Amino acid sequence: MFALFLLVAGTHFAALLSPGPDFFLLIRTALAKGQRQADGCACGIALANLLSMLLVLFVMALLPAEGSWLWRCLQVVGGLYFAWIGLQALASRRDLVLPQGDQLRLGGVWKGMRQGLLASSLNPKLPLFYAGLFGVLRESAMPAWGLGLAMLWMTLVVLFWDLALVRLLDQARWRSWLQRRVSWLDRGCGGLLLALGGWLLLGAL
Repeated sequence: MFALFLLVAGTHFAALLSPGPDFFLLIRTALAKGQRQADGCACGIALANLLSMLLVLFVMALLPAEGSWLWRCLQVVGGLYFAWIGLQALASRRDLVLPQGDQLRLGGVWKGMRQGLLASSLNPKLPLFYAGLFGVLRESAMPAWGLGLAMLWMTLVVLFWDLALVRLLDQARWRSWLQRRVSWLDRGCGGLLLALGGWLLLGAL
């Protein structure tokens, strides 16, 4: 069970490393409005992730027990979704172009928090992603306290990674490293997502 938790946690962190909509929102906010508003944006993104996880766990608690036809159908849907985004990540050959800040303006923490919360809450992929992750943990009969610990862990990882990202991207050396390694990050994330998708599909058989 601990090995499975590490796989889920590793997949979650790899998805954070692979630049997505939240990544570019943070960077644009940091460059246009400054670190204070970007920090608020990071807090809003983390809160949106927490709310998505709570929603997923609430819905899962209403589902029939493992082994029912509905649960198996959801496993198949989740497994196929993970496999699809995993293959997309493996096939990705993108170049990472970071926006440039022309004039720094002072922004507010609360404004950034509202911005991050709204942007991430409107992302339909977020609950689907967490439904797949928690589906894997539920399939392994993870107890309620374990699911709660996983939720807390992933919320804190999102928060502290985004706060660190705002500061790291102030450094030209780190920006250059990320631009050179983005394809490798995509492949690593894709491989982990395929592994979790396969786990869900095997559990449904």
